[in-house]
Amino acid sequence: MNVAGKWNVTMDTPVGTMKFTWDLANESGEWRGKMLGQAPVGDSDLRSIRVEGNMLSCETTTRSPMGPLELAFEGAVSADSMTGTCKTKFGGYQFSATRA
Repeated sequence: MNVAGKWNVTMDTPVGTMKFTWDLANESGEWRGKMLGQAPVGDSDLRSIRVEGNMLSCETTTRSPMGPLELAFEGAVSADSMTGTCKTKFGGYQFSATRA
């Protein structure tokens, strides 16, 4: 499954709907990525990116009003869409994404 490229991600949280973009690239078999978001989240590097079959997982550290926040995403890709869960210290939240 080719997940390289830009993805528009939406995630409902207790503080409202968060929207951000993932930019994923595979360079010589190694995945790299950025998460681009508006305040208060901002931009961050995606790390530990794994693509196995139609499953994608990655982690990042973002800013929050309470300090740095660790996010761990896991989702299933189907053509140009993705759905999954983001785990945080506050619980798990559903996210969806479409290829930009």
